[in-house]
Formats: sequence, structure tokens, C-alpha cells
Amino acid sequence: MYNLRLLRHVLLRDVLPVGGGHAHGHPRRMVSQHKRRPQPGRLPPDRLEQLRCDLFERRQDLSGAEWTEVRQSLVDGYKHINGHNVDAVILGVCSGPRQLALAKNYVEFLRSTGATPNGATLGRLLRIYNAAYHERPLSAAEQAEILQICRTLQAEHETLDASSCEHVIHGLVATNDHWQSALPLLEMMKVTSAPSVAAYSALAEKAFSVAESEDRELAWRLLEEMALARKPPKCEVYLALLNRLASSESVSELPAQLERLLQFLERHEILVSQRVAQRMQDLGQQRPRLLEVKATKNMGPLGKCQACQQHLQPVAISDKQFRRLSECFLERVLIRRDVFQRSTPEEVARFKKYVERTAPYDCVIDGLNVAYSTGTKKSPQQLANLVATVVRHFRDRDKRVLVLGREHMRNWSKQAMHYVQSNASLFLTSNLSHDDPFLLYATLRSGQDTDFFSRDLMRSHAFHLGADLKPIFRRWQQQHQHSLVTQTQTGRIIVKEPVRHRLSAHAVAGSTWHVPYCEVYTQHPTDSFEVPANWLCLKLKSLPNASQRNDK
Repeated sequence: MYNLRLLRHVLLRDVLPVGGGHAHGHPRRMVSQHKRRPQPGRLPPDRLEQLRCDLFERRQDLSGAEWTEVRQSLVDGYKHINGHNVDAVILGVCSGPRQLALAKNYVEFLRSTGATPNGATLGRLLRIYNAAYHERPLSAAEQAEILQICRTLQAEHETLDASSCEHVIHGLVATNDHWQSALPLLEMMKVTSAPSVAAYSALAEKAFSVAESEDRELAWRLLEEMALARKPPKCEVYLALLNRLASSESVSELPAQLERLLQFLERHEILVSQRVAQRMQDLGQQRPRLLEVKATKNMGPLGKCQACQQHLQPVAISDKQFRRLSECFLERVLIRRDVFQRSTPEEVARFKKYVERTAPYDCVIDGLNVAYSTGTKKSPQQLANLVATVVRHFRDRDKRVLVLGREHMRNWSKQAMHYVQSNASLFLTSNLSHDDPFLLYATLRSGQDTDFFSRDLMRSHAFHLGADLKPIFRRWQQQHQHSLVTQTQTGRIIVKEPVRHRLSAHAVAGSTWHVPYCEVYTQHPTDSFEVPANWLCLKLKSLPNASQRNDK
């Protein structure tokens, strides 16, 4: 029998003060540990890993006495673990694909004691089946066990909560013939919350993995739903599609489906991970007559690909798109109710009249955003000087400038503010006004060639423009936004210039695609306009003739 004293020591030493005493040694440390306690059902990562390595990875089963000792050690060792959640905690610890037998052994132990595993425990078990499914094919018996657990969970409640739905989805997609039964559960999740990335991705991955074309269409529909909900699909979804294309006997399927994937990435401006980029490169090596893929870096300020020597597409929007964006901005953003909560219709009218009289401008500057961009704890003299320095940056380039600010800026350094007023148009709103809509309106009103200066990423304004105009707005923003990087000790400013080429997947010269990628998948990609360091130069080749079609 495995000696469980080490387990008890591992669990308790994270709770008791160094030295082992309950009331001696380091009482402050013990209190601080209580403050840092994790959420129920989760052990601290180091203790979790130690428990897994010291016990659960070495065994396929434990005796009833050993399981009893494990449960008691957890309940005694952590205040947030109790008799209700300890079973889910244990299955959360032995959650690896090779620990399925051990997890099943624990559930059998519970039933042998007369206990009925609760929904959270059975849900964790389904996740372990899913982990095993991703490593090896599940047997018919194992798939039958999954279906029985799913029936048990669904029989308990007419409508499952979102977490239970997600557990059942992960269980069902691990089966060969019943995975489509998970689709209604995705709709059930929408009753109480938005379906998670994990739930969407599990179903889309499965749909891409099977052979039928109608299932592939289901996967594409799920991907579109995810993208519109700002939920970037997990890497496994793209990998499932690429693996399917690698094994397909149809020569025409690869270029058609791969181009559809690239168009999806372009439409939703999604960056894939290095894992997906590497699989694309491998696919190019497997199917050289259909696909050529090269990794490249350092596109440079002009966006020139070092692999094909072509320039990336400019990010500029068309005149028609710009007119539409400009016309809709007033209706959807500037006159929204929350803008008037911070301003007044009279002030908006006064501002519009001022712009009509003094526009067009070459650059519109958010004065307060500039002033506070290097720190808020500065004197009015320093704040005013920084605004004046930015104005000078554009005036030295013969640019016509508008500075937007607040009334209290009149109390700043008179010399610096006199320079601003003498070298730029200056519009000061009331101290409660919201600057960004005014800034964007003046920039858009001045025409396609006008830039603006602000560090604000304008997320809320892009959102309020709606799904149709948001991508147009983001491309316009990328092309026209300047921002302050820093100011040196000598007073010189370093300005971040707009990036003029596209930063998402797109095609140039017909069939040559440039696909940026990041190191690892992230569920919340940044909205900043940073040039990706890594790219793929990918060329889709014409379909081979009949004599070549057996060469993959």
C-alpha cells in the first residue's frame, strides 16, 4: 500500500506556519495565506502538481482506505475544501488523459460507499474521458460509459446550467456516433449565458474531424458564430481542419478549404498560433504541388515580405467606405445618450459649428490624453509644455492642427498655452465632456487624409458602430492614429507613427497569402496596432493536371 503520509505532509505544510505550530512561529504568514486562498475546487498550482506527481501519476487504482485518507487529507488541509466539493477536486487533480482508469476507480469507490457522485464530479469525469479521447481512440465500452453519465446528468434536470452543458458537450464529442446530440446543449447554454470558447471549439473541432461535408459546413457555421461573438477559436479547431485536409483523397479539397480558412482569418482579423502556423508549413511539405509555405519575419516599416519580395496590402479604406463611416459616426456614436450624459446638445452643436468654420485639419490632438500620457502627477507647467511640444511636432511639418481640451486647461502655463493657441485651433469643452467622440468627429469631418493623436484604443466607439462598420473603423484608425511613446530627458518626444499596411491575413497578387501568427493562443487578443513579428508567406498553387493528381 502506498504510504500517504507524504500526501498529508504536502497538503498541510501549505496551510500551517513554518515550524509546524498552530499558534507559534509565523502567525502573519498564516493569515496572509488565508487571504490568498484559491477558489473552491482548485488547489494552488504547486501543491496540485505535487499531489499529481507524488500519487496520482504512479497509480491506476487505490484501495478504499487510501481514497478515504486522500479525501480526509484534503478536507483537513484546506478550509475551502469540504465534503461537498472534495470529489470534484480529486478528479480535477487526476485529470490527465492517462489517469482515466484512476478517475473511474475513484468514482467506483464513491459508489461502493453508498454515495452518489454529484454533477460536478461526473462533469469532471467527462472531461477526463475527453482528454483520453484526444490521445487515443476510446473503446466501445468507454463510449458507452460516457453516454450513461450524460444520461444521468440530463435526467436530473430538464435544463442544465452552462457548466453542466459544457461538461456533457465535452463528453459527447468523444463518442463516434452521438456527438451531434451535443448541438442542442449549445443552444441550452444560450438561455443563461453565452456559450464558452471551449464548448464552441469542442464541437467545431469534432465537426472538422469527421468526413461528411455537411459536418464541415456545421464547423464553419460555429466558427462564424464564435468570431462574431469575439470568441477566437482554439488552436485545435484549425488543426482538426488542417489534419483533415492532409488526409483527404480529394485534390481539390485542400486549396478550396484552405482558402476558406484564410478568408475567415482575414474577415475577422484573427491571428493563429505558432502551432497552427507550423501545421500549415507541414501541410506545404506534404502537398508541395498544391501549396508552398515559407516562414518570414521583419516586414519592416513598408511591409515588404522577405520571402516573396512583395509588399503587403495598404490598410487604407475606399472613399465609399470612408463616406459611409463618416456619415454614420454622428448618428451611432456622437449623439448616443451616454455622450449627452457627459455633455449637452448645445455643446455638441457649438463644436460642430466650430469644426464647420475651421476645418479641415491635418491632425486632431486629444490635449488631455497627450498631457497625461507620461504620468498624471505633473505640474500644470509640465502638462502644458508636453501639449505644446506635440503641437510643435506637427507644425514643424507644416500641418494644420486642432487641439481638443477642457476648460480647466486655461489655468495651465500661459506661455505654453499661448503657443498652442497661436499655432493650432483650440476647442475647450466643459470639464464633464467626453473627448473621444469630438476627436473622432473632427478627424472624420476633415477627410480621408486627416490623422489624430491619442493613446486611446477607442474600443467602445468601434463596438457602438456595429459589426458592419467596426472593421472599417479599425482599419481607418490603424492608418491614421499617432500616439506618444515617451518624452526624453531633453524634452524630445518619440511618436509612434501609424502602420500603413495590413496586420491581418490577406492575399496579394492573387494567390499569395501573408498570414501573421503569434507564439501562443490567447482568448483575448490585444486591440493595439502592433506589427506581428512572425508571418507565413503562403502560395496556393493551381490544381494539377490529371497526370499529377496522385501526387499529394
